[in-house]
Amino acid sequence: MINHLMNNSNFSNAINQANNKNTSSVNTPRNESMDEKHKTQNTKVFSSRTETIKQAILDGSYKIDLRSSAEKMAQELLG
Repeated sequence: MINHLMNNSNFSNAINQANNKNTSSVNTPRNESMDEKHKTQNTKVFSSRTETIKQAILDGSYKIDLRSSAEKMAQELLG
């Protein structure tokens, strides 16, 4: 009887989905807290970089190399 159930694709899919759901719910809180920590760190770095650029613009020392920026974007799009 168990072999018959395991050979039934609908039953097997339901069991696999239930197993995946149980597994992912166990790992989710840990992953969310780690993701949140990385987001906070990235936000701090981004904010610092943003403030540096804003200050350079106000000082008049910020320059944009359009050619290099365009080449870099093109390479990223092609790559």
